[in-house]
Amino acid sequence: MPRFSMAQTLSSAVPQVFDFLADPRNMPRWNSGVAEVDDRRIIPCCEGARYRYRFPGRHRFHHLVCSAYRSPSLLGFRGERMWTPLGAQTVAYTFRVRSAEYGSRLEVTVDVSVNLGMTLLLPVITLGWRRDLPEDLQRLSDTLDAHSPPSTGGAQEVRIPPASEPAARHTESADDQAV
Repeated sequence: MPRFSMAQTLSSAVPQVFDFLADPRNMPRWNSGVAEVDDRRIIPCCEGARYRYRFPGRHRFHHLVCSAYRSPSLLGFRGERMWTPLGAQTVAYTFRVRSAEYGSRLEVTVDVSVNLGMTLLLPVITLGWRRDLPEDLQRLSDTLDAHSPPSTGGAQEVRIPPASEPAARHTESADDQAV
């Protein structure tokens, strides 16, 4: 199934980027594939932790599972299978955060799995991810920059409050690799 990868240099230090990504309540602030995270019973992120989230345009909540957690460099989330009349789609996100000269470098990989009639929609799904992933990462960068000063070698501890409202969404192009 398709895999989409992209890297973004961020002015925020590695710990701030990792902490922000590890709080699933922040996902609607920058990720166009997440409309809402139910924060009534948010538990700290760790491998196996389960959260309730909603896809854009859907009324029903699904589960989002933390599939990898190695602070401060590796984080993964796997969404629950979303059924449609044509079949199902499952999305997994992997985040790798590394130190960069003036902040950090974030590499994001999105693995999309589809079955049944959804395979006929793969060209449309691919187009959507190529369009949305770069904009999502730019929105993530803008969100982090708005809440923390640029890193100048020494990491400064800045707490970024979770969002209570999702931001607007959509964009153009990203690198993809077929798996």
